[in-house]
Amino acid sequence: MIPKTGSRPWQKRFGAALALALVVAVLVVARPAEVLELLRTSRPSGVLAAAAAAGAALVMRGFRLTLLLPPGRLHLPTATLVAAAAQAAAWFVPARLGELALPLLLQRTVGWDSSSGIGTLLAARTMDLATLGLWAGVATLVILGPTHPLGLAAVIFLVLPPLLLPASLAIVDRLALRLLAPRGLRPRRWARRIRRIRRSVDALADHPLRLLGSVITSVVIWAFLWALAWYLLEAMGHRWPPWNVVAGSAAASLANLLPFNLIGNFGTLEAGWTAAFVALGIPADIAAATGFASHLWAVVFTAIYGGLAWGLLSLRSGSRPPRRDPADAAKN
Repeated sequence: MIPKTGSRPWQKRFGAALALALVVAVLVVARPAEVLELLRTSRPSGVLAAAAAAGAALVMRGFRLTLLLPPGRLHLPTATLVAAAAQAAAWFVPARLGELALPLLLQRTVGWDSSSGIGTLLAARTMDLATLGLWAGVATLVILGPTHPLGLAAVIFLVLPPLLLPASLAIVDRLALRLLAPRGLRPRRWARRIRRIRRSVDALADHPLRLLGSVITSVVIWAFLWALAWYLLEAMGHRWPPWNVVAGSAAASLANLLPFNLIGNFGTLEAGWTAAFVALGIPADIAAATGFASHLWAVVFTAIYGGLAWGLLSLRSGSRPPRRDPADAAKN
């Protein structure tokens, strides 16, 4: 079960309404008939290549999980299923609450306590942001030249997340110790959870080779995601330069960070995709239509891989109890 958050109902409704407005606006530009035509005429070989790239990205996400957890804690087949299930939850649970599926799945499958699992999630998302900045920066250098101001924006996403995460957790940990610990049993429990989140992130520095491997794996993950976008565009008859695809897809991914998404991340992703490719010289109707069609294919891949992963994980959990260390049980 996904924990509740403190978001107010009107804030959720406002975010959903804004996302719906973005969907409608981009659809008006794209024309629904054109989107359906792109889906109908997509070459099967290109769609299958894109599906393979999506699957490879999930395998690499699973491999990164094995590196972010202590050695031997999680093996690649289970890690890949966890990654696929968590990715589907992140896409299909509203208001981005699906992001919390990863720590819950790690707790359920290998007994990794939920607080440390949140630390693992934060580390993975930080690597994603930094890698996104790296790819966007390289694409900017290739397309627009080294002096373009967008290159600076890409560098910010590359440098700031790895610097801010440990510092932010340290500040929150100190505040929790000072403000929560003296206020009773339940606040102290929250302070201990925050401390475990911080320690799980700090512990990554104790394994520099595994940390380096996680960073390299993150670069490969996004390479497969760019390949996914390129294969889909090629299947729809749009063979655009690879670095243009990287730049436009990166802008869409950055726009998707905004908390105004409907189920399936619809809204901000299409808006970011359309704006980026229009800036790269693609006509607005073609940019909007390819963005919607590519996103719909990606939703299909995510649903298939995620559904299979959830089913297999449910069968596994039903056949045997998850491994749980006594120390982790004591922490909870």
